[in-house]
Amino acid sequence: MSPFYQEEAPFSTPQGDREGQMMYHCAVKTWNSPAGRLQLKRFPFEGEQIHQAWDAADEWILNRLHSHSRSDRTVITGEAFGVLATALGSRDIIAVNDSFLSLAALDVNRNLNPQMASGPLQKITGETAAEGRKRLSPGELPGPRPTASAIIIRLPRSLEVLEKYLRMSLKYADPDTEIWLGGMDKRWNKGCLKIADRFMTESERFPFERHARWIKFTKPSANPVVADGTNKEALKKNRTWQTPAGIKIKPEPGVFSSRSLDPGTAAFLEAFPESETVSARIIADMGCGSGILGLTAARLNPEAEIILSDESYSAVISAAANAGLNGLGKNLKCITGNGLEGIEDESVDLVLCNPPFHYQNIQTREPAEFMFNEARRVLKPGGTLQVVGNNHLGYHKLLKKHFPDAREVLRDSRFTVMRSLKNS
Repeated sequence: MSPFYQEEAPFSTPQGDREGQMMYHCAVKTWNSPAGRLQLKRFPFEGEQIHQAWDAADEWILNRLHSHSRSDRTVITGEAFGVLATALGSRDIIAVNDSFLSLAALDVNRNLNPQMASGPLQKITGETAAEGRKRLSPGELPGPRPTASAIIIRLPRSLEVLEKYLRMSLKYADPDTEIWLGGMDKRWNKGCLKIADRFMTESERFPFERHARWIKFTKPSANPVVADGTNKEALKKNRTWQTPAGIKIKPEPGVFSSRSLDPGTAAFLEAFPESETVSARIIADMGCGSGILGLTAARLNPEAEIILSDESYSAVISAAANAGLNGLGKNLKCITGNGLEGIEDESVDLVLCNPPFHYQNIQTREPAEFMFNEARRVLKPGGTLQVVGNNHLGYHKLLKKHFPDAREVLRDSRFTVMRSLKNS
């Protein structure tokens, strides 16, 4: 029996409800794609300059694949806004993704294009739940696993995540499956090919075109060459480590602040709101990553209910595992979602937050502002929010829009820690 309670905010709601829930109304942009005319949103954060949801890599692969059989089963892995799963939506689509928000964007864009997205859709998150929310291994499905005619994998930021996505996606491959790995030039490096070559055989390499490249692979190796976990490098990479407060953290691929203590979190811990933590009944770590802030609070106040929330499925799994590792799972609630969706208004005493300063491939303050709004919504009158941000981002000014009495509690050469009360 798991020592914590885990939820998942629904991501199949109609686009209007979801946008109202997330407080953002993204612009619709029209793309005359190789598969047809599409209405698309860069949901939920489009950036201050309103960037588009698609790129040259999407256009290239659609030019190559859109004429294939409409009934073909296709696995699409790691795309940010569901563009390919919408454009190829007449097929039987299996969408593999670690991001709650990317799967929400997929729903939004398929709802905008019902004429294109008429085929079945299945979502695989790395913790696909069977009946009774039984935990399965990454990508595992109850019953026989279908095979796909094509697998399309968009390059992620992290090589660790690429390896995870390859393992999840290639479970749907057979000898006849076309496997495509690609993305924009800034994601390509020698490490990508080194990892891919351990799992697959390269078939055809295409040149960069408008800064985009795709490589075609064939049947995956029956026994991919993987690290056995016993060499010095692998042992060091996966070694459990401790924060200054003695919280043990087990590394998890692609999870923020999982392999070492990042400087922003270190600054936050240096000015941790201890008195507010000790007196709180309900504490939320919003955007929890590996769970360091929330578990530090749980160590200080074992009787408090601790909410760990993140939009990354892997992050929530990691944070929950770290809670168990530290014996802090007594009053834990883990949520995969955006911000603190599903948490009642004015129900939380203390919110801890180290917000991101980018979303997908752009730097933007939109996620942070959304989180500040969420904190104001869930905090009780008199409740406390503490955040940390890079000095150059100006989060202190942004925070004062929502919490006028926000004050600086620590500042170093790179980061500022702010604390504020909800007065009404």
